[in-house]
Amino acid sequence: MMSFKIIAIDGPTGSGKSTIARLLAKEKGFLYVDTGAMFRCLGYAWKKQGLCQNDEVLRKLGLDTKIVFEPDGRVYCNGEEVTELIRGEDISLLASQISKFPLIRQNMKAQQRQLVREAEKIGNYHGAVLEGRDIGTIVFPDASLKFFLDGNNKIRAQRRFEQLAAKGESVSYEEILNALETRDAQDRNREIAPLLPAKDAIHVNSTNLTIPEVLSFLISEIEQVR
Repeated sequence: MMSFKIIAIDGPTGSGKSTIARLLAKEKGFLYVDTGAMFRCLGYAWKKQGLCQNDEVLRKLGLDTKIVFEPDGRVYCNGEEVTELIRGEDISLLASQISKFPLIRQNMKAQQRQLVREAEKIGNYHGAVLEGRDIGTIVFPDASLKFFLDGNNKIRAQRRFEQLAAKGESVSYEEILNALETRDAQDRNREIAPLLPAKDAIHVNSTNLTIPEVLSFLISEIEQVR
């Protein structure tokens, strides 16, 4: 019987981890847990509530925010479809800001682990792929395999710029680069679960690699794990 594998993919904004994780899950028949979208949903809900930093408000926000992922890729937050709404740079920065609160991180960690446990129990998947910033260090430190995707700041900003431009968003490359560097600093320097590679993570620099090349490398590494 094939063992249930948990694959952790961490890295900064624009490194390609979301795209890679989604393709990898489809290729291998794994559950895909978009942890970034979970924090973006919380950032979106937090903004609607006025960005209050009171512990009780944050605790309730984490417990009461209902996030649903549809098989077709749509994301719902408290019954509202937010698939595109949570992908803007403003929500990206809010996701980074709200993720620094211990109450929020504890709640999200529990939800992410529960999703994987349910998938393993039901048996519809061969494993799970989770991408984020602390999957291999905090959420699943015993993951079957851990990857850390990174890349040149300017290249990552260019990729992000092209993604948003393709969606019709009017943003400048300079704005994207500044926002990316701001989020990098927030994520790397926060006290709780900062962005850093797990000691046993496999580093992948995606600067000069195509998506198929990165995907092929990850698959080859995963297929060596029994």
